[in-house]
Amino acid sequence: MKAGFKRSGSVLVSGRNWFLLLSFWFLGSTMVSPALLAQTKPYRGAELRTNATYRYGRFEVRLKSASGSGLLSSFFTFYDGGGLPANWNEIDIEILGRYADQVQYNVISPGQINHVQSKTLWFNPHQAFHTYTIDWTPDYVAWGVDGMELYRQYGEHIAQIERFQKIMMNIWPPAYPDWVGTLDPNILPRFAFYDWVSYYRYTPGSRQRFTLEWRDDFDRWDTARWAKATHTWDGNNSNFIPENAVFQDGYLILCLTTPTHPGYSGAPIVDADVDPPHALRARSFSTYIEVIFSEPVDSLSASNPNNYLLPGASVQSAVLQPDGRTVHLSVENLDPNTNYNLIVSGIQDLAQPPHTSPLEHLVVQTTPTLPIHINAGGGAWNDYRPDQRWYDSLAYGWIGGTAVNHPELTVQGTTESELYRSELRGLSFYQVRLPRGYYRITLKFAETEYDRAGLRVFDVYAEGRLLQENLDIFARVGANHALEITLPDLLVEDGLLELYFQPVSGEPLLSALNIEAVPNKLFRGENPLPGLRWQIFPNPFNGRATVAFTLTEPSAYRITLYDLTGRRVKTVSALRQPAGDYRVPLNFERLGSGVYFCELQIDSRFRAVKKVVFVK
Repeated sequence: MKAGFKRSGSVLVSGRNWFLLLSFWFLGSTMVSPALLAQTKPYRGAELRTNATYRYGRFEVRLKSASGSGLLSSFFTFYDGGGLPANWNEIDIEILGRYADQVQYNVISPGQINHVQSKTLWFNPHQAFHTYTIDWTPDYVAWGVDGMELYRQYGEHIAQIERFQKIMMNIWPPAYPDWVGTLDPNILPRFAFYDWVSYYRYTPGSRQRFTLEWRDDFDRWDTARWAKATHTWDGNNSNFIPENAVFQDGYLILCLTTPTHPGYSGAPIVDADVDPPHALRARSFSTYIEVIFSEPVDSLSASNPNNYLLPGASVQSAVLQPDGRTVHLSVENLDPNTNYNLIVSGIQDLAQPPHTSPLEHLVVQTTPTLPIHINAGGGAWNDYRPDQRWYDSLAYGWIGGTAVNHPELTVQGTTESELYRSELRGLSFYQVRLPRGYYRITLKFAETEYDRAGLRVFDVYAEGRLLQENLDIFARVGANHALEITLPDLLVEDGLLELYFQPVSGEPLLSALNIEAVPNKLFRGENPLPGLRWQIFPNPFNGRATVAFTLTEPSAYRITLYDLTGRRVKTVSALRQPAGDYRVPLNFERLGSGVYFCELQIDSRFRAVKKVVFVK
């Protein structure tokens, strides 16, 4: 990457051509700068971009990138409303063809300031399709692969990424060999393959923070949604041409070619699993260790305790969870405060024939033992843990806002005045990893800034439920006085407690957080119902399938469909129904072909998963 130039979008920011860009840039048509048209570019690339713009959300693509030195494949968001570089807003995923195990992430903030991070992958991105994700919120940007977050970025520049942006993807040869290597024209053509793109709107406070709004499977070129680009810029050794953005066999193919041989000239597209499963992370809870794999795995090998070695302890059993990629290990005399070294081997995926994981070593991350006390925004004090900003690798932390300290503050109505000398202001979320179960949550507040009501008012959500509406600390107890609010019986089903603080006026505030297990109330999410049978037919199927089961007593049911990354893509549910036979249709027509996992849950007494295959 070179200072003074930028390569993504329809943007040219060298001083020599800046005026020409603003004068002649017309997106989505053939009207480009005459100066650019006059330039002789040795190659032809391609770019596809949305007509609409988006602000915040989850941006997701299933992609197989192009290999080769001197080129890259991308998926990104970009603001093209003018006023650059002062108004620059961009979030990138760039896969350089020269590397067999890397991906590059970047946020480009106003003034064209880059915030770049490269991450090592556990697979070769040019050999098979993988799902790449950008989560863009007002508080952070996070990038993930195959359902696992790899990197998260905070900082003052994140708040500056607030303009509506288009979703884009391209293939091109940068003119910077120190960045991407040197392109040998003899390797052309090269192709990047895109299976689908989806957009989830950002919905904080809901049970699902990101809600699916649309997904395009590229069965055709939807001209209402997408435009093919026709432009170039300094530092790009290609012109983008419509002929090099090809829709074929349910895929978008972006082509990098010579000028005389444009378009797709490759063999039939191979969409096959070539990678063995990879153990991504292990974390200990009070009675078990959770292991997460990069893809759904075979239940027989995943449930074999002999495939897990834990020096200093003994694995008694292994249970594959409904998402198909998470395993819970029951460990005798588990010490949840010990960072064990877990050795995993012999785990197979669902490919035919299956791939087997190599010998892998993981450090088992710990989670706090119950009860948990956290000094929000402050350091350790008595039995309160020090606070920290949330990252996916951590057990707890806050998202959004800043920590504020009042070293000399005295707070009335409490014997723990020290707790209120630190606080989080303007936080959006607080998250804590917990075993599935019921909890008593106590939130502690004190109004340390304002001297009248109405200046700080906010709502508090827990696990998607509104629990405190229009909370005004001053109106409740006045200034510098402790206020405690207890949520007595909160169910955490997914292993992660999520609290959301939504401002009404002023900034939300939190001084401390206590978490206790509810005694004598156990979560029964996987106790089977004796004798219950269910089936999915036809399987494989085209378009529609039916889930058949029998309720032996009045019950509620929920049917959930997951893709290969473990991401939920469809849910059908019903409240309490009478006993009897049920046939529930599932419509797959808007989904891409492939392998899915169907989970049937009846009340909290039965949960099981079956693999289904959708063939268009």
